[in-house]
Amino acid sequence: MIPNKILMCKPEYFDISYAGNDFMKNNINKFNKVDALNQWLELKKIYEKLKFEVHLIEPVDGLPDMVFTANQSFPFKNTEGKNCVLLSKMKNHQRVDEVKYFEKFYKELGYIIYYTPEDIDYFESMGDCIVDYERDIIFGGYGYRTDEKIYDYLKEISGKKIVKIKLQNSMLYHLDTCFSIINRDTIVIDESAFDDDTLKLFKTLYTKIIYAEKEENEKNFVCNNHSPDGKNVIVQRGSEKFKSDAIILGLNIIETDTSEFIKSGGSVFCMKLMFY
Repeated sequence: MIPNKILMCKPEYFDISYAGNDFMKNNINKFNKVDALNQWLELKKIYEKLKFEVHLIEPVDGLPDMVFTANQSFPFKNTEGKNCVLLSKMKNHQRVDEVKYFEKFYKELGYIIYYTPEDIDYFESMGDCIVDYERDIIFGGYGYRTDEKIYDYLKEISGKKIVKIKLQNSMLYHLDTCFSIINRDTIVIDESAFDDDTLKLFKTLYTKIIYAEKEENEKNFVCNNHSPDGKNVIVQRGSEKFKSDAIILGLNIIETDTSEFIKSGGSVFCMKLMFY
């Protein structure tokens, strides 16, 4: 079941004040706060035009990365159809405190709440967990921001099929920077992030694969696009090869500007969370 709600967080306290990934290193204090807010508002408008229910979580002073709402929690339906969530354990200490505000959000909604076990070092939720909602498969990236062991626990509490994927390009530190699911037939990948066995696996599961150009992905976060309905694809503007490849497959491309957030290592997919 595809979620029909979107969770976002206004970038009121968004900042690039530390180097949490390779994209942030050369961008500390080099962003435009007004432009960032306008870009976020435009993305919110896009989801609303697509008839998705957009919910907001309150931003917190001192937590500059809360705008990236894909990372703090993994919402899912269990085998009984109940709403559940597995909360993250963030790798960078600057983001650890974000999780408790998401816990409060889910408690108010009546979700069953699970916590990352103590023996697991880190888990960054939908930054590394990409869901094929039509097939009910979770693709679980690990290696840089998520501990492989979390997926055994996630399988236990969710009852879902999980495909583990080891990431091998440190620049593409989350699975959502190198892999996205458009629909049950179509995915987008940056080949540089995966070994040969993983690439072969993708070919057995999906009949249509869009290969993101490495430079275009690193500049425009092509693989961090988001298709909330399998037809419309929201992506950073200027991704010409990707746009052409997607249109050939009959997809509707919605271009937007997330350039201020790309400086911090995130784009469309990172800036939203789909939930029930």
